[in-house]
Amino acid sequence: MIDQHATWIAVNPVQGCTKGCAYCFLNERGQTRVRPRQVATPAEAVEQLLASEVYAPDRAVALYTWTDVMALSSSREHLHRLLGEWQRARVPNPLVLITKCRVPDETIARLTAARAAGVPLVVFLSYSGLGKDIEQGIRHQDSARNFPALSAAGIPLVHYWRPVLPTAATPEVMTGVLDLAARYARCSMVAGLKVERAALGRLAGVWPELALAPQATEAEGVYPRPFWEFVHSTRRKHPGYPVFHATACALAYVLRQPDRFGIYGSEMCRQRTVCPAVQRDRCAAAAPPLPTDEAVTAALRLRGLSGVGHRLDVDGRELVLDAAVPARVVGALTQDLRVRVRVDGQGDDRYWSSGTAGAAPLIVG
Repeated sequence: MIDQHATWIAVNPVQGCTKGCAYCFLNERGQTRVRPRQVATPAEAVEQLLASEVYAPDRAVALYTWTDVMALSSSREHLHRLLGEWQRARVPNPLVLITKCRVPDETIARLTAARAAGVPLVVFLSYSGLGKDIEQGIRHQDSARNFPALSAAGIPLVHYWRPVLPTAATPEVMTGVLDLAARYARCSMVAGLKVERAALGRLAGVWPELALAPQATEAEGVYPRPFWEFVHSTRRKHPGYPVFHATACALAYVLRQPDRFGIYGSEMCRQRTVCPAVQRDRCAAAAPPLPTDEAVTAALRLRGLSGVGHRLDVDGRELVLDAAVPARVVGALTQDLRVRVRVDGQGDDRYWSSGTAGAAPLIVG
């Protein structure tokens, strides 16, 4: 129920989704087109989070990443009660919710009340202009209406532009998505299609070119070339609107925090991201000191990696480990040391490769 992802700690007291999005990683886990089940009460979820070995009070927490919490009234009620437990426990962590379903007025009121009580809450709205053939069960008009509704309530929004398949990589669709996001969201976060090994054959059914790209499973994300070129030219129409390629950067910008994932100054930072000067200045001013050998050794011991060969590279801003390390451990270690971490694969970890850990994008077409 508690897991460490690349950018945040995931808390999943409700699991399973009634929707049938073709690209979703839950397909391989038998968790799509099913009624969600509660695996923990709101109080148990908060208690287990605070007791987890990956917990730290300054790290973002994403709720309900194994469902769309807005899809059913029972899931939303669980969220409402969890927000109450969160406030009672005075949990200080930034809180992230991700949805592509309609957020009802009652839930908007609950989110607004939580923010007024001091909870640093951010909503990621997933919207890419895909059709019902790909996102089965999604009412896309509701997805679009979320933007003005949540923005009017003062809730910070990140537009989650993920994934984009060739059918949505047309100038008309991409321009429409960008225009909507730039009007209401604080920024967009671009993510390619995540391809786990077990999903490659299935995903090739909706994107046939993937059958000729087995390297897709090692990529940070897979992008249609027209989309890749479009998102690197958004300044032409919306020059002041940030477009990030790392979730950690989008979250840092909205929370007005500096980079803590070793991304600042990297190739992604310098060449891929449309980042405003205020955020670059924030990251530059708060750049952490280089980790000492003692700090690295202690962090490796904490994460169960004692004795693993390692070295600091790229002027001390990248930790290279001579071992396959699960993505969840890499995510925790990155935040422990505030440097990029590069490893020799993820071992038997089934999750996709992480750009935070050095995986590169794959452009198709």
